Amino acid sequence: YETLIKAFNSSQASFKFYNIKANAPIENDISKNDMRDICVDIVNNLGLEESNIKWEENSNNNQNQIYAQVDNEGKVISISGVKKSNNEAYIMVDILDNKVYKSIVDIYTILENILGKYSDNVDINTCISGEYSKKLQISNYDDIFKKILYNMNAREIDRVEEENFVSITAYSKILKDNYLEYFGHKINLNIGMRYSEDDEKTIIYIATPIIKLDY
Repeated sequence: YETLIKAFNSSQASFKFYNIKANAPIENDISKNDMRDICVDIVNNLGLEESNIKWEENSNNNQNQIYAQVDNEGKVISISGVKKSNNEAYIMVDILDNKVYKSIVDIYTILENILGKYSDNVDINTCISGEYSKKLQISNYDDIFKKILYNMNAREIDRVEEENFVSITAYSKILKDNYLEYFGHKINLNIGMRYSEDDEKTIIYIATPIIKLDY
């Protein structure tokens, strides 16, 4: 993840936000109080206070759900715990921050360690977004892609290109432990660039393993 940050810096884009999404399936019986404790544990380890958590709880069709949210000076943390049966539950974490992105490495480690206590299959997806103050030509997109791929020791696997929008998927040897299967290929790096007519800026997204935002 430190290399991912360096790759983002190589794009020379101004930081816009980062987003981390984590999902942990739990295959043993877990109570609503247990899910609540996990939420508190995550919030506390991220350096925030339990007293700042806004809670919601729902129960229907034998499904219990607990929802915790903290909004702290540009950082929004949302945690959902869903229990579907005695041997099927999920903890989902969504973190959005538009202030500081160099803490991504620490946050990844915290989520992996806490969720790893309850699940053997923790899935963490990270995206860093930046912006350029003008419209870039498609040829400029390629120059930026090449810099990022070089820094990530990655090769391009596939590309989607439309007017004012390009998205490439790639495989990075640095991120080799975190990948998805895509039409017979391994992918673990996704880079997207588009021009926003509303903002009159070019936006870039760098994610591993894929971009999970609506962009």
